[in-house]
Amino acid sequence: MSGQVSGQSFQCPSCGAPVLPKGSQAVVSCPYCHTTVIVPETLRQSAEPVARTTTVLETFANNDNGWQLGVEKSRFFTSLERAVREGRYRWDAQRGPDSSTTTAFLPAYQVADFDVQVNAKHIVGSKTGSSWGVVFRGQDYLNYYVCRVTDNQLFTLACVEQGKWRVLVDWTSARAIKPYGVNQLGVLGRGAHFVCSINGEVAAEVDDDRFGRGYVGLALETYIPGERTIVDFLDVELRPL
Repeated sequence: MSGQVSGQSFQCPSCGAPVLPKGSQAVVSCPYCHTTVIVPETLRQSAEPVARTTTVLETFANNDNGWQLGVEKSRFFTSLERAVREGRYRWDAQRGPDSSTTTAFLPAYQVADFDVQVNAKHIVGSKTGSSWGVVFRGQDYLNYYVCRVTDNQLFTLACVEQGKWRVLVDWTSARAIKPYGVNQLGVLGRGAHFVCSINGEVAAEVDDDRFGRGYVGLALETYIPGERTIVDFLDVELRPL
């Protein structure tokens, strides 16, 4: 969500000023601080009725959506436990000698155009020791896009194809990130165009046509051998467009 909604306007997440969207625009510029922000879905007007697949709102009250659970051990993680409990999807990881990104997909929903938002909180670990993120247009565990953030206020966007990484946005400063707070990471995809937002502020816009349809999911990467990292994913909202 992009700030508090009031009437037909909403609050800019950067300066708090009222922003009045027009038409069906998904992103607008705040007229006061000029920050580019995501327009709440409820305030986007559509010229014609559009048939949509049901929106998915995952609050982790249970595991009806089939998220990956259990404990894994490998050269990347001496221990990696995923569990759904008390309204959160907790990833508890102890890094091994090698670095790797681990992912989990929302398996029942494959979408083309979409708007996905994830709220998460980094619980244990140093600011520079890990990153978490949102996976989108995922084909399998070797082919997907991923946007990640760190608690030292950096983000990046990449495409993974056949296990090989192609950086679309290199690590970039993002002051919208709240270190050790609850952060919302969002991605809006229309065709080959992607808009990535952090706490309602647009962080990057890129074009890439590698994958036209796929799954959304979550990701974690750890960087310091032996360090323990815990991230709680609090909710996932997926809106097919």
